[in-house]
Amino acid sequence: MEPVMKENSIRRAVREGRAALGTALKEFASRGVPWIIEAAGFDYCAIDHEHGAFDMETIADLASWFQATNVTAIVRIHKSFSHLIPCILDQGIMGIQVSEVDTAQEARAIVRLAKYPPIGNRGISGQGPHTGYRSHGARHATEYAPWANENVIICPSIESLEGLENVEEIAAVDGIDMIAYGHSDLSAQLGVHLDLEHPTFKAAVRRIAAACNAHGKLARGSAETEAQIEEYWRLGCKVLNLPGNEVSTYLDGLKARASRANARLKSIGVPTP
Repeated sequence: MEPVMKENSIRRAVREGRAALGTALKEFASRGVPWIIEAAGFDYCAIDHEHGAFDMETIADLASWFQATNVTAIVRIHKSFSHLIPCILDQGIMGIQVSEVDTAQEARAIVRLAKYPPIGNRGISGQGPHTGYRSHGARHATEYAPWANENVIICPSIESLEGLENVEEIAAVDGIDMIAYGHSDLSAQLGVHLDLEHPTFKAAVRRIAAACNAHGKLARGSAETEAQIEEYWRLGCKVLNLPGNEVSTYLDGLKARASRANARLKSIGVPTP
């Protein structure tokens, strides 16, 4: 049967034996951003609803623009906004990352909202951005739902001591596809905020990766340094979130350009800030 939509690029990268590389958006939402992210060589992008100010219409616009590229768009929400999951997915978003998931019970509740039967109980909207505006009608359960259940990636994020303690049970939940962690919040909870080389934090990452690998789920590592890219891949993190987002990338680039300009001007005696 002809594929319903494009394969999730995270799934594609892993199937091809590559690391799925990801970045994030929390400020910029113009039509060209997905093309720029694709040209840069990323596989997926997390649209930040938790810390960004994107409304549903903006998320829908970004979803369609990302569909014009080979970059898969996922949305990060806090668990208190889980009721938005069905609507977000119906806009063509290909994954949901849910922050601060603490228990297997919370993970199962997310799966119920995000996966179609027999895995979950996602409500059926038969025709829209998520189906490429094709209608499957009475064949929805046989033509579209299996594809969506495989390609829409559900990813709880471990950000608390309770979540870390329960990560093995969370990883065992049917319908959970990937587990991430919030490196800032989790390291803070562990008492070593942003000391990502601390043995306590490294042990937590190892535990999360091991739980995923034991249950056949994808592990997503947040590689904040060059060395961690290799380290986390060796732990079994086939999905790697790279440092920062479009704000930090843009700011770092502008700073570098201004610094070079000021250095050149200073060399010829021009006052600089």
